[in-house]
Amino acid sequence: MKNPMKIRRVYFQVKVDDLIRAKDFYNDVFSFDVAYFEGAAIGWCEMQLPGDSRLGLNLRRPDEEKKPPSWGVLTLEVENLEETREYLVKKELEASEIFDNPNYVSFFNVKDSEGNTIQIVGDPRIKD
Repeated sequence: MKNPMKIRRVYFQVKVDDLIRAKDFYNDVFSFDVAYFEGAAIGWCEMQLPGDSRLGLNLRRPDEEKKPPSWGVLTLEVENLEETREYLVKKELEASEIFDNPNYVSFFNVKDSEGNTIQIVGDPRIKD
């Protein structure tokens, strides 16, 4: 059977405790523009990602458990891993060391303003 889905757009959602703080974080640090904003009453904001994908910031309701801070890991592929890490550290984000998976990828992690993990990946620094 042929797949009948015609995907129009990809969204990635993260739960946030402070919608304005998270919106400002993604705009300031990653230069993601606001594509749609409903504010705290609705608890939804969409940030435009490269291409036609969007990041949804979903306000955590007071009665929701805060088990994992996120529903997943936002992963951003960059051209220059070391330069990006240096930039994020200057923006006062705590960045992990760079991990290398030879011949595949190199990456490091940071946290957003709400404690959600963001993984930054680049070309492998080690090639066998």
